[in-house]
Amino acid sequence: MTDDQRRELGDWLSLDERNQRLFERLQDDDYVGERLREYQRYDSVEDWKKLQAKLQAPRRKVGRWIQVCAASVTILFCVGMAWYFIGNDIHNENASSSVVEYGRSKAMLFLATGEVIELESIRDTIHARVEGESFVNDGKKLVYSDTTRVKEVEWHTLQVPRGGEFVLCLADGTVVTLNADSKIHYPDHFTGKERQVSLEGEAFFEVAKDSLKPFIVKTKGVDVRVLGTTFNLKAYPDENQQTTLVQGSVEVLFDKQQVLLSPGEQVTRVGEELKVEQVDVRPYIAWKDERFVFENEPLEGVLKKLERWYNITVFVQNSSLHGMRFTGNLPKYESINKVLNVLALTTNIKFELKDRTLIVQLE
Repeated sequence: MTDDQRRELGDWLSLDERNQRLFERLQDDDYVGERLREYQRYDSVEDWKKLQAKLQAPRRKVGRWIQVCAASVTILFCVGMAWYFIGNDIHNENASSSVVEYGRSKAMLFLATGEVIELESIRDTIHARVEGESFVNDGKKLVYSDTTRVKEVEWHTLQVPRGGEFVLCLADGTVVTLNADSKIHYPDHFTGKERQVSLEGEAFFEVAKDSLKPFIVKTKGVDVRVLGTTFNLKAYPDENQQTTLVQGSVEVLFDKQQVLLSPGEQVTRVGEELKVEQVDVRPYIAWKDERFVFENEPLEGVLKKLERWYNITVFVQNSSLHGMRFTGNLPKYESINKVLNVLALTTNIKFELKDRTLIVQLE
């Protein structure tokens, strides 16, 4: 910078303490990197196409209205970005002083021998290998090698706590991305005519194709059977089990019921029945792509996601709030105060965070 530019910068920094905070954040490589990744995920062309597709009236009648809409969207986007980078500090000044971090890669590996290994990306020393086992851990992903083994199959359990996530690459090449508060029980290598695992929680499966060995996921009375496909499976104990198919084909079995899904379909176990519907898969798989996406989702479902990801306890003071619904798209790797501020902007809900307890009430 020139001397004049340095003076101009100094004047701007001394003008308002928020300018100083913004300047410090913009020198943080992690902060800038996350904001850039968020910006890169925004597809204005694709979103504009979707908006146009929803306009049912003839073009000649709505042409002017489209121009006004486009200008409004641009203004809202710019105002939103300004609030996102600078205005958020104003909201945070009134927020709780509690420090609640968003989740990160971490898990516990329980071996057949009884040994327990902590897998975490921020540990000073990563436990990468175990003698006699065919896996490698880098703190974010546990990868098993597809080797011919003489010894018998050993069953392992990978458990991801609240506030965590982890990726598991099985010996056959199948990739399983585990969401917070989830665990999977699996063999260190596959033998026989089937590839079988069991799940509690939520995971996104990218199953390696093998026409001779179907891949089966077992969870609370329901079997999901595939050959090679991509799907999301949610099986938390306190929620209805839900299988959402992205690609390929999935067969869901429960009691004497059998359902075959096509891409874009979802089956939900409601009581003793399987219910199938066509859905937009994006909100159901956004969690693995670093987003919270809500499509007319009840407040209860929104809070459960926050509870698991931020490792907090939620207390709702007004039962009438459970019926409230939200639609939105938010970054997952973000402070909980910012997420709560966005949720509160369009409602009469008040969020109060005390230590690790979130109190939800009407204003």
